[in-house]
Amino acid sequence: MKLRRLFDLAVTLTTAIFGVSKSVSAQVAGVDSSRAQVRTVATAVRHVPPNLAIVRLTFVAEGRTSKIAGRRLAARADSLRRALVSIGIPRDSLITASEWYWWGGRIEVVVSNGRFVQLPKPDSLNRLSYNLQDTTFRARDAIEVRISNLGKIGATIDTALAHGISEISGVQFQATDVSLARNQALQEATEDARHQAESIAASSGMQLGRILSFSTYAEANRYSDYGLGGLVVTGMGTSGGGGTEVIPRSLPVSMTVYGRWELIPHP
Repeated sequence: MKLRRLFDLAVTLTTAIFGVSKSVSAQVAGVDSSRAQVRTVATAVRHVPPNLAIVRLTFVAEGRTSKIAGRRLAARADSLRRALVSIGIPRDSLITASEWYWWGGRIEVVVSNGRFVQLPKPDSLNRLSYNLQDTTFRARDAIEVRISNLGKIGATIDTALAHGISEISGVQFQATDVSLARNQALQEATEDARHQAESIAASSGMQLGRILSFSTYAEANRYSDYGLGGLVVTGMGTSGGGGTEVIPRSLPVSMTVYGRWELIPHP
């Protein structure tokens, strides 16, 4: 009796496993991987004017102590901020942008060798001079200037130069709203991808069937918040001269579309 029950259970499990196998096989067989397909890729680009420029100003101050260096640095930063505000840059657009991870800290200790001190008479070692190590503390800071009025880019650069700041980054232009240009580029790329597929199908004596997949990506490093650094400087001078003129360039918005279709014979 017990053997009979074990036999019935084994038959039931075998039937269940066989049924699952048939179901899986049927699903796989339903996908015709041998049918001809066509894949295309298309890219479209639109250009948008920038509406924001970013300039990074880095400056240092030195002192015999860290306290003196820090005070001098703060004074330079306050003076620079006041000057930039006076030319029309909002104070909340002057952002502290120090990045201390790559040089060792906000304040560096600079030790220099080679200054010889003359003695009025020989010392106990019969020396008339000795080498003195000088220690200087160098404080560093940076301000990121976000300029929404692009006509003030040149004045910003001239103001920084007038304050003795020579470490000025390249101007980075940004476009904060690219939705319209992105949608236009996406539509053009989609139409181009399908046109390519239709041409391939016609050349092969077939026609397009159903769409198997569509995907897209945007080259984000070419637009929007990532911006570009394109600029042209047509003049350079102090505030008393012609000044610096910066002409912004348009920014490209690029969209790429990937398409895949079935290829079927003409009816």
